[in-house]
Formats: sequence, C-alpha cells, structure tokens
Amino acid sequence: MKNNKTIKFTAALTLIISVFAACVKDQDFSTPNVDCDEPVLQVTNTIAQVKDMYTFGGATVIEDDVVIEGYVVSSDKSGNIYKSISIQDKPENPTSAIKISIDETNLYAKYDVGRKIYVKLKGLAVGYSFGSIQIGKAEAGELGRISTYEINNYILRSCEVATVVPKKVAITELNESMLEMLVEIENVQFKTTEIGQAYGNIGNSGTVNRVLESFDSNCNIIDEVIVRNSGYSNFKDQLLPEGKGSVVAIFSNYYEDYQLYLRDTDDVKFTQPRCDYSNALTPTITLSDVKDMYTGAMVEFGVSTDYIVEGYVVSSDISGNFENKIIIQDKVKDPTAGIKMLIDSDAIFEQYEIGDKVFVKLNKLYMTKIDGVLTVGYPNGTKVSNIETEAIGSFIYNSGENSTIIPTEINISDILNDQYQNTLVKVNNVQLVQNELDKAFAFFTGDDDGSRTLETCGESAKLTVFTNGNATFANQLFPKGHGSIVGVLSGNIEIRSVDDVQFTAAYEVCEVIIPKVMITEVADPINNVSARFVELFNAGDTEINLSGWKLNKYLNGSANVSSGAIELNGIVIPVGGFIIIASTDYKTVFNDTPEIESTYINGTGDDVYELVDNTGATIDIFGVIGVDGTGTNWEYLDGRAVRNLDIVEPNPVFTISEWTVYSDTANNLISYPNSPKIAPNDFNPNLR
Repeated sequence: MKNNKTIKFTAALTLIISVFAACVKDQDFSTPNVDCDEPVLQVTNTIAQVKDMYTFGGATVIEDDVVIEGYVVSSDKSGNIYKSISIQDKPENPTSAIKISIDETNLYAKYDVGRKIYVKLKGLAVGYSFGSIQIGKAEAGELGRISTYEINNYILRSCEVATVVPKKVAITELNESMLEMLVEIENVQFKTTEIGQAYGNIGNSGTVNRVLESFDSNCNIIDEVIVRNSGYSNFKDQLLPEGKGSVVAIFSNYYEDYQLYLRDTDDVKFTQPRCDYSNALTPTITLSDVKDMYTGAMVEFGVSTDYIVEGYVVSSDISGNFENKIIIQDKVKDPTAGIKMLIDSDAIFEQYEIGDKVFVKLNKLYMTKIDGVLTVGYPNGTKVSNIETEAIGSFIYNSGENSTIIPTEINISDILNDQYQNTLVKVNNVQLVQNELDKAFAFFTGDDDGSRTLETCGESAKLTVFTNGNATFANQLFPKGHGSIVGVLSGNIEIRSVDDVQFTAAYEVCEVIIPKVMITEVADPINNVSARFVELFNAGDTEINLSGWKLNKYLNGSANVSSGAIELNGIVIPVGGFIIIASTDYKTVFNDTPEIESTYINGTGDDVYELVDNTGATIDIFGVIGVDGTGTNWEYLDGRAVRNLDIVEPNPVFTISEWTVYSDTANNLISYPNSPKIAPNDFNPNLR
C-alpha cells in the first residue's frame, strides 16, 4: 500500500512538473498566459496626454485617477537597458511613447516585448530626466524610480501580447516625438574607424558610444546617430559587424543628443556590403579655400552648408609627439594648404596613419589661429579645444587609401612662409645653434616639453624644434652635426620620430649675425589720424628676413600687447633699407605705398611700439611698457618721434636720449612742446 501511494505521488509530481515545463519553455521564466485574467480598468488618457501633464521644474505628481495603456517595446534581457521599460501607444505605427523608470532588473521576464500593460498614474509623477519626459516616482521634487515593492500597485499586465512592428524611419527623420519608440533604420553601417572594435568596452564596464552612418542608394553618406552600449550588456565583447543593413532599436536621447539602445544584437541585421567613403563623401571645398575663410575672427562652419574636404595625414603620435592633434594637408606632394585639428584621443596613429587619405566634415566645428597657426576644433571662448573622443569619427573619415607623403624641401628662410603652414616639410642645411649642443630634445630628465633652435650659417632666421615631454625621445641627446630635418611646420617644426632628423655632415661654426633693425620714426599727424605710421630701418651690414618678427602695440599704459599685432612674415629688409607700417590713409597723403597697411597703427601719442624677433625677444622699443605716455618725456601726441642720427643700433630698453620728440601738448619734458606736425610736409618717411 505504501508503495502504491509513493507511485501515485511521484506520478502527480511528474505531471505538475510537466505542466510547469510546458508553460515555461526556456529560462526567461515569462509568466504564461494560462488562466490569465484581464484587468478591469478604464483607460482615461493617452500617453501623449500624460506627457503634456508635465510642467517645467521638478516632477509633476499625478493626483487624479489617470490610467494609460501601452505596449512594451524594450527588453533588459541583454543588460543593455537598465531599470526601465519603454512603452508605445500602438504595436504598429505608434504616435507616442514614454519610458517608465523602475527600481528593478530582469523586467523582461514580467514585461515581455509586445505585452500590453496598464499604468495607474495616481501617486506617480511625470518628470524631466536627461532631456526627456518619463514616468517615475517623485523624490524630493525630482523624478526617481518606482520602488520594486510598489510596481504591482501601478503597473498591470494585460493578457494581450501583440507583435510589435518597428517604425521605419531615416536618421534625418528622428525627432523628439519618437522618443522611446521601437524604430528600424535601414541602409546603415558602423563607422570604418570603429570596425575591429567591440560593441562595448572589453576591459571595463564603462558605457561606449558607437556611430551608425546612413547612406542613400548611391552610397552617399546622409547622416549618423549614436548607438549607446552598456558595459554591463552581455554582448559588449562582440565585435561590431562589418557589413551594412538595418538596425532595430529603442530611440532615446541624452539631452540634445539622439541615441539608440539595442535590445540585443539580433536587432542588427547587416547582410549587404559596406559603402566606401571614397564614394560616400564628395569634397565640397578645398583646404586652400578653408584657409582663406579665416580673416582674423573665429570661423564657424555651421550646418547650412556642407563643408567636406579631403586630405592626407602627415602627423603621427606613435612616438608621443603630436599629442591630441592631427595634421592634414591637401596633397601627397607639393601641398598648397593644411589644417591642424585638436582631438581628444590617445594613439591617434592606430586610426589615422601617416599617408592615410581622409575626409573631414567641418560642419559644427570652428577654426581660429592659436599661436599664429590655423586650428580646428570645438569652440572654447575665442579659441578652440579638443573634439571629444566619441565624436572624432563623426568629423574625420578614413578612406582606407594610403600614400607615401613627399615632404616639401625648403630652406630656413622659408619657414614662416604661410604657404607651408601645417604641411610636411624638409628643411635643408640646418644644425643646432652652438649654445644648445649636447642638449636633449627636451630635457634629459622629467617630462616637461622642450624646444631646440636650429640655424643655417649666413641666415638670420632661426627654426625652433618642439618636443612633447611625453615623447619617447624627449630625453635623448639631440643629434649633432649638420643636415636636414623633416616635420610639420607651424610657428615651429614638430617631428614624428628621431628618424626625421638626418644630420650626416660635420657641424659648422657659423659667424654670428646680429640684426640691427630699428624703429626710427613714430608719426601721429595732427591733420589725419589715418595717416599714422611707424618706420623701421636696417642699420646693419646684412639683410634681415623679418619672418616671424612682430610689431607690438601697448595702449594707454597697458602691460599687455594689443591684439592683432603686426606680423612681418615674408618681408626682407635690405642693408640701409626701410619698412613703413602705416594706417589706411598713408598711401594717399604721402603718395607712397607702405609695406604693410593696417589700422593697428593708431598710436595716440601715449602708446608704446615694440619690435620683437622670431624668438619673441625684444629688439627695439619706443615708449615704456605699462606707462601711459601722457605727460611723459616721450609724449608724441599730434606730432612725431624721430630717432637721432647718431643712434645706429636698436635698443631693447627705451632710452629717451636717443629720440627727438615733437608734440602739440604744452609738455616741457619733451624736446619740442607745442609743435604739432602736419602730414605730409612735416614728415620724411624712408629717409634718415
């Protein structure tokens, strides 16, 4: 009898297990629809109407008996979506959707995709979280998650499970009204620069953005959108697929940035070959034209015009130089222009090697001069800063083509020619200046940046070699000898590796050249303020290339240089020769063409002019920096200051005894008070 009872119990147990197993077919443990009781609720509002209940500022608590219905479209099964479900008003062609924030994981087991649910909103809140309106629980006036203990009080499952059909949209059509909907975007691929990488961070749990690009039928690139992948997703270690096709995802946002959340990699169906950037991106402007867009003020490339340029990478951070920047020139050989782009990235060379042909989309970027060099990046006040790591691939596209870059051969006298800025050059016939022999590229110890100065015997110009303190060769001895150096030229030259320095000949001892360029006249005519000028004179016995030299101005006792200093690039002043730097009416008033015409020359009798060379050293000066000249012994208001003829070399320290000063003021400290000067008769430019 006992055995019969055991057999009956075992049989009954087996039957129960069999029934349970039939209901639970896998490890999802989804609640079966066996004996499902449909909730008896009256839906009072649509999802769209609930979103309209939100009032700006904190979370808006719902105090009335508001009930909505919707269909679950999200799933946290893979771990990529966290403590939330997204519902939309219809399983197909939805008109509105919303996210519900819940303090619980494994929500997919209870709220499976397609499951219709009812949400009783009384006691809940609608609020603004990371740029979108969501449903949750009010906590100290802000929107928090619904407690796991309260879920069943607010969210009820329907027996209905519908087939959800993703809303097919183009990236360009995505807008705020579609947030939290299940969408499908066709004809997309992951960026070329991301191929070979995983969906997420293999080494840690950080969230990673990948970029999807969309194309038309002719493989012309149209737009792009972020795919945001959690470091806790079970697919984060999987490599991104290399083809092209469609993606189904939850459309969401992070403030103004739209982004997609994958439910699983099964939603990525790439069955077509990739589009090639060489076909997808068509240049619309040349680097030379981009360069010409700069007229002294920051350039905003905007979004209304597509600015796409092509060029070749000439920089490399493989040895630690060119940190957080990439230099691109327009041709493999004999380039006409180049640009520097600031990017927040390490190991740039892994994505962009020397010689790689790239396309650059300049839209939404900005360009200005930093230390005299045209630079592109994100706006940062009056300057630009690094493009964020995640966004680099949205601006710089690697075509996959690679060419051998041929450096442009130049001499040291050409180094500040604007034609060669941001391009790869080979400067011949150079060596270290004698007092820097036996020094390191930067320093023998530490990681400070450093620079070395190169010269060519018989030339006054000097070339500065910049080395990042983190470069692998920063602590190495700079080569001795004489020869050539290859690098990217800006205000200085920066090399890619020590192989760029080829000093194979013996060191030469150069005769020291001391430039004797002087300020010999400062003019402020009483009859025409736009006829003001400053005169420079070469009192030495060697012509001087003034590339890299500047004429600085200090206004009204300021200790800081007035912006827009006059650059003397490309000007060579012969022995006994003059250079006139004048305001806009000088040419008409004096019937003479100045070497440089600029409204910068507007000294009002109390302002300082300073001449500096290409190393930044003061060569000559008129006036005292930090002192307003009014009432001093060098006040030249409505008059002129003339260098005495017995002064035959510049002086970096202002000495009034070297000058004769005329002014309309009754200032007895100057040489000739009450002596206004009228242009042109009272002045003698180009003559001592």
